[in-house]
Parts: sequence; structure tokens; C-alpha cells
Amino acid sequence: MKKYLLHILLFFVIVAAVDMAAGIVFKRLQQQAGGGTGAEYYVCKEGNDDVLVMGSSRASHHYVSNILADSLGMSCYNGGQDGNGIVMQYGRWKMISERHVPKVLIYDIEPSFDLAVDDNSRYVDRLKPYSDDKQVSNYISELFPMERLKLMSKMYRFNYKFLEVMSDCVRPSESNGGYRPNRKHIRQEIIDAAPQEGIVRFDEIDEVKINCLKSLISEVKEKGVKVVLVSSPYWKGYGGIDWSVIEELADTMGVPFIDYANSEIRNNPDWWADSMHLNDDGAQVFTADFASRLKNLI
Repeated sequence: MKKYLLHILLFFVIVAAVDMAAGIVFKRLQQQAGGGTGAEYYVCKEGNDDVLVMGSSRASHHYVSNILADSLGMSCYNGGQDGNGIVMQYGRWKMISERHVPKVLIYDIEPSFDLAVDDNSRYVDRLKPYSDDKQVSNYISELFPMERLKLMSKMYRFNYKFLEVMSDCVRPSESNGGYRPNRKHIRQEIIDAAPQEGIVRFDEIDEVKINCLKSLISEVKEKGVKVVLVSSPYWKGYGGIDWSVIEELADTMGVPFIDYANSEIRNNPDWWADSMHLNDDGAQVFTADFASRLKNLI
């Protein structure tokens, strides 16, 4: 019986050692990686830029960092993250604000990721590799209490990013200030399709997301940071969006909200990659226009 118990104990010791070793290896790989992993690590652990852009893929593909930097005379980094929104970005802010406070925060609002009800657990996956940071681990655990125990495993923290980290270790570091240019062009069938009619409204608003957005704005403002909420352009065929929730929030919290719903940028197919994302040519045009508006607000 004693021998059996010793074997069990040895097994768990080996598992713990492998888990710890794997965590150390992947953490170092993360620090040395290029590509998206390197850009993500820079935002979370190294960036000290004056202007920070946050949001989803519509942030990462729409805001050209060097145009904003040149126009404002301040350093700028685009921290937009494809497929993510306020749940992840607020967790990132908790890390960033511990070591650096930007002068301006630009948040690009996207309803699917910042308003609509869905599975919020997937938005914390990109925070898990950083859960050595107490602020991050507490944030994840407050949202999902069962994660506190799981986060004790180093391998669990990285299981979402194993392949991505490995792949990014052979990719060069990006040099666009976080901006990810989209080189595609909108398909002809999207151009030819009739515009969607009516306004998209959300009958059910995700309270977790709205509370995260409110907390982000409140904490950022407390640190003296200028906050600007933006709805960058959608292709004209995409239809309209009911922004009343965001407009009310912006008014209540005393921050500007810029909506590009009536922008001429919506109408030129040469500037679009698809119905939701500008291509690089369109992003250059949009960012130049937005930078001129932003200068009047900061």
C-alpha cells in the first residue's frame, strides 16, 4: 500500500514538474516571438506609447498608427485584437495600467464583441498566458470562478496558444505599430448586393460587457487619460446600427463618441476588404480623417 501511494505521489510530482517546465518554456517563447504573439506581448508588457488603440479586428485593420502619430505628434500603438472586444481589452488594461498610462485611449466599438450576448469565456483565453499577473488572474476568476483552480496549471494557461506561439517564433516582429494592413478587396457580389434595410438593434445587451466598458472608461479617466469612443465605417451595404446604448453611456460618462455612419468612406468599393473591414487604402483615408477630428478633441 505504501509503495502504491509513493507511485501516485511520484506521478503527481512528475506531472507538476512537466507542467512547470512547459510553462517556463512557453513563457520565454512568448517573450521572443514575432508576429501576432510578439505584438500582443508588446501591448501587455512593454508598450509605453502616448496613444493606444483598443477594440476588435475593426480596430487592428482600421487605424494606421504612423498616421495618428504624425498627425498628433505623439507615439501610437494599435492594440486591436481580432475576434475580441471589451472583455479581453479591459483585462489587458489592468496589466497595462500597472506600468504605463497613455495620454489618449481610442476604443473602436463593435456590437458583436462589445454589446451582444454570447459566450464571454472565449474572450479571456488570450489573457490566460498573463495570469501570473495577479490583476489578470483575479479578473478572470471573478468572471469565471472555476478558472481560479485551472489557472494553477501553466500548460492550461497556454493551451489556447501552443501552435500560435510556436508559429510566431519564426515570424519577424511587426513594424507597423500594431496596425495590421488588410490587402484584400471586397468581392463583386457584395458590391452588387442590395443594401440591408433598417437599423440593427440589440434586444438583449450583455451586462458584463457594458459593465466592463464602464469600468474601463472610469478607470482610464481617473488617471487623466483622454478617452474617445469610435464606430469606424462599415460598407454601405451593411446597414445601420442602433447606437443608443453607447450614445447614452458616452453622454453619461462625459466622453466623445464619433460615429462614421454617414461617412463617404462607406461608398467607395476600392477602400474595402469586405463589408466590415477597410483594406489598407481605405484605412489610410479613414485614419487621416479621424486624426483631424481627434486633434480637436484632445
